[in-house]
Amino acid sequence: MLPELFRAVLMAGVPVALASFLLVWWALREGYVGPADSLKDVEQGIKLLSKEKSAARKRDKKDSRRTRRGNAEDAALGPARPAGGRAMNPFHGKWLAFGGGFYGVVGLLTYGIVELRELRDFFLGFESFSALFRHLGLDMLIGILIGAVKNFAAAIAWPLYWLADIHSDYVWIWFIVAYAAYWLGARLAVRRFILARGWPGDSA
Repeated sequence: MLPELFRAVLMAGVPVALASFLLVWWALREGYVGPADSLKDVEQGIKLLSKEKSAARKRDKKDSRRTRRGNAEDAALGPARPAGGRAMNPFHGKWLAFGGGFYGVVGLLTYGIVELRELRDFFLGFESFSALFRHLGLDMLIGILIGAVKNFAAAIAWPLYWLADIHSDYVWIWFIVAYAAYWLGARLAVRRFILARGWPGDSA
């Protein structure tokens, strides 16, 4: 059991903690979630952003139906925007797309891993760059798009993906380690930001 715990910490805990720290700290730095002074405030801000993004998508669909023949100003709203009106960066946009919080962090990491694996397998399928260029065409483009949709679906359903990928009798250890790593990384990010800005409050 101890070797399994060590493996879970190394392969799941460390990546999740680092990703959580960077995403939360970056979100605070960019002002996406407002002046939060605790992890609870950050998570509430992320939930609010997720709701705003969903509402924006619904408005996008309505606007695009009304303006199919032009009028670009009334067309789609574009990427998710925080309260300040600035476009959100792609990493935080994906984090929200996967649900935000712990679920979104692991979803984002899963998406990156699946994409990298598919990219590796794609290039290994050709013996040379000239062979790759010879196969370029519409069929390849369609295959890439289908693969991207499948990868997104796998990341959304990441518990099922990792249950099939982790060969262990102690899978529950991996999930506990991953959540603990998220909590630690996110809490440290809040604490660091509070100390850097000199805000009162704790990082609970």
